[in-house]
Amino acid sequence: MISLTQLTNRLSRASDMVSPALNGHQQQVAYISWHIGKQIGLTPKRMNELYAASVLHDIGGLSMKERLKLLSFELINPHLHGEIGWLLLKDYPEFKKEAKIIRHHHVSWDYGRGKRNLGDEVPLESHIIHMADRITTSSILDSTALNQAKPIVDKIKSLKGSKFHPELVEALEKLADKEYFWLDLHSVLKEKHCYSPPEPEDIKVEEGRLLSISKLFARVIDFRSRFTAVHSEGVSSVATTIASCLELSENDCTDIEIAGYLHDIGKLTVPSEILDKPGDLTAEEYNVMKGHTYYGYILLKDLEGMERIKDYVSFHHEKINGTGYPFKLTGKELPVGSRIMAVADILTALTENRPYRKGMTKDKALLILGEMAKAEELDPEIVQLAQDCYSEIRESRIKGQEQARSRYDTFASKIGDRID
Repeated sequence: MISLTQLTNRLSRASDMVSPALNGHQQQVAYISWHIGKQIGLTPKRMNELYAASVLHDIGGLSMKERLKLLSFELINPHLHGEIGWLLLKDYPEFKKEAKIIRHHHVSWDYGRGKRNLGDEVPLESHIIHMADRITTSSILDSTALNQAKPIVDKIKSLKGSKFHPELVEALEKLADKEYFWLDLHSVLKEKHCYSPPEPEDIKVEEGRLLSISKLFARVIDFRSRFTAVHSEGVSSVATTIASCLELSENDCTDIEIAGYLHDIGKLTVPSEILDKPGDLTAEEYNVMKGHTYYGYILLKDLEGMERIKDYVSFHHEKINGTGYPFKLTGKELPVGSRIMAVADILTALTENRPYRKGMTKDKALLILGEMAKAEELDPEIVQLAQDCYSEIRESRIKGQEQARSRYDTFASKIGDRID
């Protein structure tokens, strides 16, 4: 069994790491939402759904620029990222309820007219997150949290009935008298122990569902940039084909397929302005980019059942001769899954089409792989296998990426191609 609650928290953490200004934002919203939910007596099941939706409520903010705009109390076009979040999550049964909550989380109460939106009933949980999200824009960042409490509550009260659900404002007023509530909120940002942290049920899913959930993560990772919208699908397809040609076990092949979808999870911490840059990166930008494998390691570390997958993800830029990053591991320290992932990532990047250039030919791509093998950067046996099985690998990559491109184009058309 795999902890869906832990995976959800790691995805939330990753999307907040893109900027120091966002650090802890979704966790803060989850903290406030949780206590509002308890105050009004939501059932345990609804509390779990509220928590998961809270920690993922801004998952539709695909660029750092857009995410930072969401920290403004008054938003322009506030519903776009909610709609994107819904589109990302709605097809996954584990997140069906949460997707609906996220879709409507910026709907104002509007004296009861906010009960419905887009022809749909707006969950009360959406209104809870809306108010919690707006509270966090008041920036409780330091030990003066108690001094900021009254102005914040007064501001929320002034919008009772118009922007915020009256019952929820009253619940906030009751919580506001408790000093620990504001001090805990401060400690969430500082990653200190909270006096009363949220305690959602640890939802478990069968290991067989991990592959499907990893595809969701790949959507969130890749859809941030039109340049890399199908990259993870390609890497997963290539890596799985190589593993199959190596005659690895079915379980090993599945782990490698999952790792392919997750291999760039650390790129959620990289601003899309760097991901989208068609030209060469500056030294400073390249250093930011290099951090993605380290953050992939941090995000997957200590997740039960993900031990091997974590290594495959984290080490895919390591090199046999020890000159890779971020750990400078050498060949004997690298598991076969990481060696496969390294070859799959480079081969996919060389041969896939990007909006700003066409993929390389077979001969040119394989020449580069061969040179890297001679330089002891890539495993020579796996490179040789990639050369021997190239037709099968290419067919698998093209098929997978064509399907991913179709999903991306449909996704982009539904939001007016506003992925920037």
